[in-house]
Amino acid sequence: QLLGNQDHIKVELEKLKKTHDEQQQKLEERVLALGKELQEAKGAVGDSRHRLAEQSAVLLTSQGQLQEVEAENSRLQLRLKELNEEYRSRLARYLRDVANYMDSKPSSVTGHGKAPAGQAAMKNFVDSMLRDIRASYKSREEQLARAARGYKKRLKDLAKKHENLLIAYGLQREQIRSLGSSAMDCGPAELHFSITDPELLTNSSRELNRLREEKAKLEMQLQELQKVESSVASVAGLDLMSGHDPNELSCPRQLDEEGWAEVRKKLREFTLNTQEGLEQERSQLLTRAVVAEEQVSELQGYIDQHLAR
Repeated sequence: QLLGNQDHIKVELEKLKKTHDEQQQKLEERVLALGKELQEAKGAVGDSRHRLAEQSAVLLTSQGQLQEVEAENSRLQLRLKELNEEYRSRLARYLRDVANYMDSKPSSVTGHGKAPAGQAAMKNFVDSMLRDIRASYKSREEQLARAARGYKKRLKDLAKKHENLLIAYGLQREQIRSLGSSAMDCGPAELHFSITDPELLTNSSRELNRLREEKAKLEMQLQELQKVESSVASVAGLDLMSGHDPNELSCPRQLDEEGWAEVRKKLREFTLNTQEGLEQERSQLLTRAVVAEEQVSELQGYIDQHLAR
């Protein structure tokens, strides 16, 4: 019976082989389509990153121009304040000279000298007018000083939020680096987005920027070493294809990977601990700075009220 069914079995085998070939071809076509979609997605991601880099460059240029304009504006405001002070002093001197001249003139009444009742009338009027001018300028200066303190406080708050965002960004990069492959792009380093304005930098911010710079250098060295490791791995793969023992290369490579994982772990722990300590120190310094500003404001008010009197 088996010998009689050989033709049927051959037909079934041919059908199975044909079905297998069709499924294999469909699978290969699907793999090719997925590979093409992956390449297109990578290209889109690359274009997005390129546009993001261009926008970041434009943003940095705009920020630099804004800082220059703000510095020029501050210089002009300082010059305007100096000119106002000079103008006020000259005006007060001219008014006193006019008052003294008017008070020293003899009276127009025939046979009399200066009128005793109106001898210092002009001087008293000028002194009263100068007191009113000083009071108005003082109130305006106090208003501007309050606005400047509020502006500085908002700048400090923005700088603090920016530091918190940088810390969160650094943690996200470390998580992506620990979960993804070594070839995955985690974005630019934190140093690329750090604040460089010396007026907004505190001691803790400068220390954080220094640590970020060292971290960026270590990351560059790590990427170079990973490239060397990948080249060594490719050479090892060629040696395996040529007939060498795989156990001779797998053990050192495994040790290297474990060593690099330990180095990354220690580097991440060091960065997190250092950032946490610096953030605590920064919060303490900010608290002390706020208290000091309040004390300076109280002392300035006391000086303006009592010392001048």
